[in-house]
Amino acid sequence: MAPVALNELFTLILAILAIMLGIAMNARSGALRASNIPPSVLGGLVFAGSFAALHSVFGLELEFAGAIRSALLLVFFVGLGLAAKFSGLRQGGMQVVLMCGVIALMVVAQNGTGIALARAFDMAPSLGLFIGSIPLLGGHGTAAAWAQAPEAAGLTGAFELGIAAATLGLVAGGLVAGPVATLLARMARETSAAPDAATAAPAAAPGSEPGAGIAAFLSSDRWLRVLLLIAAALAIGQGLQWIAVRMGVTVPAFLTAMFGGVILTNFADVIKHPIDFQLADLVSTVALRLFLAMAMLSLKLWALLAFVGLLSAMLVAQIAVVVLVASLLVFPLMGRDRQAAIAAGGFVGFALGAMPVGLGTMRRLAESLGPAPRAFLVITLAASLFADAANAIGITTLFALLE
Repeated sequence: MAPVALNELFTLILAILAIMLGIAMNARSGALRASNIPPSVLGGLVFAGSFAALHSVFGLELEFAGAIRSALLLVFFVGLGLAAKFSGLRQGGMQVVLMCGVIALMVVAQNGTGIALARAFDMAPSLGLFIGSIPLLGGHGTAAAWAQAPEAAGLTGAFELGIAAATLGLVAGGLVAGPVATLLARMARETSAAPDAATAAPAAAPGSEPGAGIAAFLSSDRWLRVLLLIAAALAIGQGLQWIAVRMGVTVPAFLTAMFGGVILTNFADVIKHPIDFQLADLVSTVALRLFLAMAMLSLKLWALLAFVGLLSAMLVAQIAVVVLVASLLVFPLMGRDRQAAIAAGGFVGFALGAMPVGLGTMRRLAESLGPAPRAFLVITLAASLFADAANAIGITTLFALLE
């Protein structure tokens, strides 16, 4: 039976319905809420399972529109770029710089593990990147983005493998991070809980100050300025893409869009005209949720049957790698104290799953072990400022080397 093609409108409707289903499932289940699986992924998996049943019983396969999904992906990566302020590195001090170095090492270690596993299972080495830092350090959005990049052309099952690995990583991060941090906290040396100047909380993002009022938030003028900012970042990204093509370099469009955001946000800091990050982040988040839902709708679950063994081995190996790095590098570099243990737990959470998993783990640990302002500052700044850029550079380099 020929695939049934759905246009942009019906793709958008189903994506929103999938998100709403995921929200409802999380609201009804405390276990699901604790797992930190995004509603887009949760609801999308249910829809994908239904479509897999239709394919199995009736041979029916649905094709979803891709143009709107590609546009949403670019908007999301612009949001990532707008959050990458170089001034944050100075605020966090040397420990943020050291943590950035650990993240760079994590990119190499996760991808090296993934490539080794792919070769052990007689699969293309490049496919190992989709059980490495692409889905783990990057998450669902990064996995879906790289699966449709030119570098992944010809890698059968890359999208399904990346999404499955990202989902397993989310669950593993939520389950493993807390026990690891608790064990390290028992080994920690005693330190004062009082924060010093280096551990003060980062300044609020422009536009995020409380009390701004609902009228200011709903102002069409404010929204138009942010939309213009995002459009300008996309335009800069297209310019960078044009330059890359002329230089004979292949760079995915979502990466140049992200760098467009990086350029704009740091230029805004130089001219002392900070961007409205609160609203820009909201637009980026909505774009990501819709993109993930649309990506999940097109997930062909039957294609994962060939990867069951690889995914099982990936889960065991990558958990071991991340826990070792957190215990042997993050914990000592952060000072081997209680805050260092909490930081190590946060690192495990975001290195296996996503930043919300890491921050959620740190909040729970802080409630039981005591305040950890330095841990929150270092992990949040390093992850938000450096992780995506380091991951993008590392993945691009490895794809080139594995050709």
